[in-house]
Amino acid sequence: MRRRSRAALATAAVAALVALLAPGAAFADDAGSVTHTSGAVTATIAWDRAELGVGDPRLFVVRQGVRYDLTIADVCEEGCILVPDDDPGDASGSSILKVADLDGDGEPEVLVDTFSGGAHCCLTARLLTWNGTGYTPKDFNYGDVGYQLKDLDHDGRPELVGCDPVFSGAFTAFAASAFPPLVLHVERGRFVDVTRRFPSLVRKDAAARRKDLRKAKKGDDVRGILAAYVADQYLLGRPSVAARELTRQRQARRVSASFKPYLLKKLHAWGYR
Repeated sequence: MRRRSRAALATAAVAALVALLAPGAAFADDAGSVTHTSGAVTATIAWDRAELGVGDPRLFVVRQGVRYDLTIADVCEEGCILVPDDDPGDASGSSILKVADLDGDGEPEVLVDTFSGGAHCCLTARLLTWNGTGYTPKDFNYGDVGYQLKDLDHDGRPELVGCDPVFSGAFTAFAASAFPPLVLHVERGRFVDVTRRFPSLVRKDAAARRKDLRKAKKGDDVRGILAAYVADQYLLGRPSVAARELTRQRQARRVSASFKPYLLKKLHAWGYR
């Protein structure tokens, strides 16, 4: 499975940091809890006050009246930031806990987002899927970026819409990196990349990256932007457009001759081409 996209303001990781800084919001080390329900499934995550991060994070799911105590201690073993909902009535958006039928089988799944803190790390989305006797966990590491649940195709089945973390610092410094879109479906307890099913999302990102490239001045480091733009073009099935832009930037002496083969090798390994 391939991973992907650009750091958006509405990602869960950024939302967590915004919540920490918002007036009246609880600090990361305050005790708190979040509960959400969908159908016959109710999930709760709770934590105690701690000097750093949170203390004793607890997660349990009640399904049809039966309680299942689960764990996120392994995700939080080196520290964890958890924040209560800005709006307790809103089960979507930036909540660290989401309960929704993600695969369209009538059985709600649970998503728990944890943020480890640090300059560039690390948002982990833990998927919990009913297996007939309990819940099976599956993690996706969003790293510096994140996602939101959105029903892009209006079929009643939300997608995880976010960014591809593998581009973080892969071609240049993090601050100059750019991230193509990543759209994930949940299927049978797994995250499945379906970004190519949403070309309008990719075209929008490609247009933004192209604008950034055209605005670049002599001496600007465009490697991160160029990498994301080329990845977008491969997602759209336009390798010739990607090749022309690589040539353009090489002739402008913004990238070296070795950049193209290095980038294409990475994109092949990541499933873009």
